[in-house]
Parts: sequence; structure tokens; C-alpha cells
Amino acid sequence: MTKDEKDLDSMDEKDLEALAEDGKRRPLTGGVALVVGALAVIWTLYTIYSTIFGVLNVLVYRGIHLTFALALGFVLFPPSKKLAGHKIAYAIDLLLALTSVALGIYVLNSAGSFADRIGIPNRADFIFGAIAVVLILELTRRVVGKSMTIVAGVFLVYALFGRHLPSFLAHPGVDVKMLTSTLLISLEGIFGVALGVSANLLLIFIVVAQFLVGTGTGQFIMDLSSSLIGWARGGPAKIAIISSGLFGSISGSAVANVLSTGAVTIPMMKKLGYKPHFAGAVEAAASTGGQIMPPVMGAAAFVMAEVLGVPYAKVCVSAALPAILYYVALLIMVDLEAARTQLRGIPKENLVPVKKTLKEGWFYIIPLVILIYLIMTGSSPQRAGVITIAASIIINLLNWKNRLSLKQYLHMLKEGSLGCILIAMACATAGIIMGCVNLTGLGPNFSGILVSLASGNQLALLLLTMVASIILGMALPTLICYMILAVLIAPALVSMGVEPMAAHLFVLYFGVISFVTPPVALAAYAGAAIANANAMKTGWTAAKIATCMFVLPFMFVYNPELILIHGLSWSVLPIIITSVIGTTAICMAIQGYAFTPIRHWPVRVILFLAGISLIYPGMYTDLLGIACFALIVGANYRFKQKDRVVLSE
Repeated sequence: MTKDEKDLDSMDEKDLEALAEDGKRRPLTGGVALVVGALAVIWTLYTIYSTIFGVLNVLVYRGIHLTFALALGFVLFPPSKKLAGHKIAYAIDLLLALTSVALGIYVLNSAGSFADRIGIPNRADFIFGAIAVVLILELTRRVVGKSMTIVAGVFLVYALFGRHLPSFLAHPGVDVKMLTSTLLISLEGIFGVALGVSANLLLIFIVVAQFLVGTGTGQFIMDLSSSLIGWARGGPAKIAIISSGLFGSISGSAVANVLSTGAVTIPMMKKLGYKPHFAGAVEAAASTGGQIMPPVMGAAAFVMAEVLGVPYAKVCVSAALPAILYYVALLIMVDLEAARTQLRGIPKENLVPVKKTLKEGWFYIIPLVILIYLIMTGSSPQRAGVITIAASIIINLLNWKNRLSLKQYLHMLKEGSLGCILIAMACATAGIIMGCVNLTGLGPNFSGILVSLASGNQLALLLLTMVASIILGMALPTLICYMILAVLIAPALVSMGVEPMAAHLFVLYFGVISFVTPPVALAAYAGAAIANANAMKTGWTAAKIATCMFVLPFMFVYNPELILIHGLSWSVLPIIITSVIGTTAICMAIQGYAFTPIRHWPVRVILFLAGISLIYPGMYTDLLGIACFALIVGANYRFKQKDRVVLSE
């Protein structure tokens, strides 16, 4: 085991939070802690107020959002762990926080005239633009990580010096003054779509998740999952999948999902007999799926709606069937593992009956039902989020057994906004990257290069996109990975006949899968820490369990009916059936088990190819896949029956 793996194995939950954010909060006490907490609550309340009563000026609103994030971020997050208690570093951070406030005041006062100065910025625009870029990149380094800061730096260097590159990548050039000022005063820079989504939607939904968990919905989901399926073969693993899927659908964060539900499900799986690395891997794979599971999904889904110019509800509808298929595949994988290793479920006498669980806590699910209903009926996501928060408060006030205090409500409001600092910085840095792409015209050029490399072959382009998405996803948060690929690669996919929604979901899926793809598999490492397992082994096992996530994007590219482009109809049913059978075939091939162990590798390869042929559209490929699947599974079933006869004799 390497030193890094040993370090990961010894991590506790707080360490994993630091790993997820590449930064740890500075311990604050006394008046400073009180002021920071009060400002955080004010930030949340201001966002809720603006959601209800509207925003007067887009730039002002986004500027206030960024100012809160920068000022609070510099106070909370030290330059490094070693400097967390250093007085001089703390004084510098306070100065940076005050500089952030000065930047916010400038934006507040000048936002009304920004549009008139695009292309002809003044000296103050250049100075404050440079200050904004430096502040954003430094705080991003602290809370998101060095990799994202480096990527943004590369794009800035490209914007400034790209004229010296070979002709296929070169651009006319951008000077420093034009670059920094445009990034500040244009809606295609720092205050672009990404920061707008953070200000309008993401903070609200982080608070929604805080309230749903804090008022008991999260625990009810865990309890209901246990009652429903805990008794089945491999019950605890299935509890992990169902509860993580449901919890992840409201949190949208893979690592946070692992740390919350995994604290219960991983020990439960180990107790039943699952190996530690497999238990951690199951939780990681299930939690990662939360970013593709409606109604909340991850931050990238909100940006996707803005980029595609469609209601967020349409993104949710399109994402629903592939997400369900992914969780079906996970359930099949753990069921096969349980059958292969003869692991039983939790005895029914040790489980709370479903009726009792529902009777005692049915009302916990009301806010989540309200959220789904409002989004699906066309309400704006932010309005749906605010109403959900109100509903969770009302239901909690009526629940005398678990009624929260005012202090607990304020704590959830505070943690909601502080949890948004990371997202706000990622979005602001994404604005810098997107601004550089727009100023240099890199997007169309890069798409053209990719199409040329693929020689006009759609499958080749999809494979190139898959590799690029996975590599970028390892280095960047899912949101940023998606935004870069949405600009650089998705247009190339669309130009080669891929449905726009399918193209954008394709790059999203392969950005998400980096959470369980070593060497940078944060969700898997979080699961390994809780399971006390080898980190890399857990990561590779999680990637194996989540194999269907590598296949699903190709399924909805070649079968766009799966993402309900034309709505739900009977014509979708055969595609769903063949997709489920194909997914089952792939899972059996990977696990090497179908009623009995599949002893020969060629048989597993044929079964895997049968699954692929069922995924590829066409009557002949479907018939071939079903025939191979039926022959292999039928033969294995007969082998099992013969083994039973031999044993009985």
C-alpha cells in the first residue's frame, strides 16, 4: 500500500470534507464567529427574499452573491492548513475580505453603466477586473483545489499569448486590459451563466438539502429503505443503493452523500459479511448516481438548463430514465455479488415493518413530494425550493416529537450559505474560463479539430469525448468539467447528429463518473475511509460496480427515446425492456455469475457483447442479443439445477 493510500485509509469524516473541498475552515471564536454566522444567515435570507420579490439588476445581484462568497471565504479558509492559526496570515485574509467588499461596492455602483463600456473599458474597470481575477483564483485554490486554478490559469495564458501558437489553435490575441475588464463588466465573464445559476438556484437548493436533512426527511428515507428491502438477499447493500439514490436526489453531492448515508450503510454491509472495500465501493457508486438523479441532481444540471435554453423540468424528465436504469444496474450488481458469496439479508424480526415506518414518518416525505410536484408542473426551481423550505418548517413545527429550535434553524441557514462558497468560487472561475473561450473563439475551433480527428465518425467522436470528460472530471468539479465540455465538445456532437440534450447529458455523465474512477475518485475514497479499506482497491471496485454508467450515455445517444425527447409513449417500452435486459447481461458478465458462476471467460465476453447489442438500436441486434442472453443464462440455470440434484443425491 502506498503512503497516499494509507493516509486515505486513516481519514475520518472531517478529513474527507477537507479532501472534498481541498480546504478546511479556520476555527473561529467569539465575536468573529458571531459576525461570520450573522453575515452567512443574512446572505441566505437575502437570496430567499430576492427569489420571492425579484431581482432589480442582474449584475448587482450576482455581484452581491460573489462579494458574500469572497469576503466570508477569505475569513473562513486559510491559505493552507499550516497557516490556519497564523496571526499575520489571518490579518492578510481580513485585508483580502475587505478588498472583496470594495470590489462589491464598485460593482454595485457601476453595474448600470457596464453594458455601455463593453469594448471601451475605463481604467477602473481594468484595475477592479484584475483584482477580481486574483481574488477569485486565490480563494478557488483554497476551497476547490489547485487543479481548477491551474486550468483557469492556462486559459488566461492562452487568451494573452495564443497568437503565438500554431495556426490551428491561434487567435488574434487579447491584451491584459481588455481581458480583465471584459471578464468583470460582461455577462460572458465572471458574472456569466455559471455565477447566475449559483446565485439564483444553487444556494437555495443547498439550503433545501439542509432543511430536508435537518427536519428528518433524510433519516426517514434511510428508515424506509431498510424496511422495504433490508430483508432481501444482500439487503444492506440494497439499502445503501436505494437510500443513497433518494438522498442524493435531494443533495446532489456525491461525497456529502457518502459521508451521510455511508456512515450507516457501510458498517451494516460489513456486519452482514461484505468485504470492506466492496461495502465502500457500493456506497460510492450509489452516492455518485445522486448527481444524475432528479429532482435536484448536481449543480451542472441547472447550468445545462440555462445553456440549452430549456426549463429545468425538461432536464429532469430527460435524466430520469437513464438514472433509474443506473440504479437498477447497481441493484443487479450487488444482488449477483450477494448470490455469489451467499450473503443473506437482515432478519425480518430486526427490521421495522414498512407499515409502521410509514405510519410514524409519512409526513417527512411531504416537502420532497412538493418539490418534485412544483418542478414537474412548471414552477421555477428557485420558487419550488423556497416553498419546499417553508413546507419543511411548517411540518417540523407540527411535529412535537422532533421540533427544532430557532438556533437550529439559524444554523441550517448559516451552513447553507457557507456550503455555497465552494460552488460560488467554482462558478466564478468557470466564468473566467468561459470568458477566455468566448474572447478567443476557442469553442468553434476546438469542435472543428475534434470532428477532424474523428474523421466524421460519430462513434469515434463519442469515444474521444468520453476520454476527455473522464480526464477533465478527474481534475475539476463536475460543474466546471461540464461547462468546458459543453462549450468545446458538445457542439461537435450536435453537428454530427446527436440530439442536443443527449450530447449535454453525455458529457455530464462522464464528468460525474470521475468520482469513482481512480486515481481521483473522491466518493470512493470517502467510502474507503468509512469502511477502513484500501483506497485504490475501493476505487477500482466502485468503477467496476458503476460500469453501466460508462455504457448508459451511449444508450441514450443511440436511443434518444430513453431521454424522452418526444415525451413518454408506448414506443419507449420496448427500448426500456431491451435496455434492462442488456444492462442485466452486462452486469452478469462483469460479475461472472448467472445462477451459478460463469467459469469460462469467452462466455462472459459473449454475454457482455450480447448486452451491448441489446443497447444498440435495431431489431436484428436486439434479437441476437436476446438469443445469446437466453442461451447462456438458460444453460447456467440448468447447471444450477444439476448441481442441486447431485447435492441431493
